[in-house]
Amino acid sequence: MNQEKDVVSHAEPGGTDTSDLFEKYGEIIPRGNVLFYEGDNGQQMYIIQSGKIRISKRVRNVEKTLVILGKGEFFGEMAILNNRPRSATATIVEDSKLLIIDRRTFETMIRNNSEIAIRIIKKLAARLQQADNQIENLLLKDNLSRMVNFLRRWAMEKGAPAAGEFSFAYLREDLAEGAGISVELFDEMLKKLSTANMIHLSDGRITILNMEGLERFTRYLEMKDQFKDLT
Repeated sequence: MNQEKDVVSHAEPGGTDTSDLFEKYGEIIPRGNVLFYEGDNGQQMYIIQSGKIRISKRVRNVEKTLVILGKGEFFGEMAILNNRPRSATATIVEDSKLLIIDRRTFETMIRNNSEIAIRIIKKLAARLQQADNQIENLLLKDNLSRMVNFLRRWAMEKGAPAAGEFSFAYLREDLAEGAGISVELFDEMLKKLSTANMIHLSDGRITILNMEGLERFTRYLEMKDQFKDLT
């Protein structure tokens, strides 16, 4: 079995690490390093074996976090697929073990293993939908609007029902970055929503008391943001 097929067998997106595979393709990169910047040429993709990576993009001259990726996720494949500059910046936010796959190996993975190709297609489709949601969220100028819109979409992606209660554990730093606001503002917005009896906070968990009510509040905030210049 050649090297490319070894990657196919053991390093599928979401797969696990082996010592031989990591020795050949792996690298440990400390927190704070930038793997690539938006606009760079790209010849490699990455599979996360451990650690966290922040993917960010400049929006109106402000660096906005798009997503925090963790173990089993892959990224950087778009520059290989379309041979265009990187569309975002990738920063190590937690010491990480990465498999670094070059263009030739990646193409062999796709060519020789249909299961991997299908997984990547599904992942890319999900990311396109996520990107649409993030763009919509980042266009909102009001911090509370961005926070509520992101919170509702995030809960829905986690399986929340259209109506009724939904509870989940959270890390304030991750949700704040996802909403594109500071941790301090995130805490302030959560307190406002709690005071308004829209959510309940307890032991690192957020309980949305009524998903349908949060949906209505989201629409109200979006309309308020859209038509505020007329009032």
